[in-house]
Amino acid sequence: MISMLRVDDRLIHGQVAVMWSKQLAVSRIIVANDAIAANELQAGALKMAAPAGVKAAILPITKARGILNDPRSESMKILVISNNPRDLRDVLNGIGEKPVLNIANYGRIGGNLADKKKVTETVYLTPEDVETVREIHDMGIEIIYQPLPSDPREDFMKLMEGK
Repeated sequence: MISMLRVDDRLIHGQVAVMWSKQLAVSRIIVANDAIAANELQAGALKMAAPAGVKAAILPITKARGILNDPRSESMKILVISNNPRDLRDVLNGIGEKPVLNIANYGRIGGNLADKKKVTETVYLTPEDVETVREIHDMGIEIIYQPLPSDPREDFMKLMEGK
């Protein structure tokens, strides 16, 4: 069972590895991204960043969907992470679950911030990202903004629309 989806440029890092894994009591972290899964060095480094007792898998989108659809995953608590909303939309298109999506740290790496919509201090979206987020929301997925478990949970769609 997916405990949470998260868009985070940093993927597995201190906040995810320690705070969110503990808060969600996950036993697995799946990074769903074709390019990162094909990069042995980056995949290896991400696996080492997982906290003790939590298995990390760095998988292409289709393989991530396969694992998430496997009946054996129903008994697990899984955190699924990508460094962009498109990958998570593609994961969601192939599974039956409707977990919450937390977009909390995205868009500050790469590209010109002036070309992106500032949603929060830690989230900047391209026009394509905005469309992707709307597609995910239209699937019936709750989208939140909550960088840390101790932060208040905010409605991402309201933040994105400037409300």
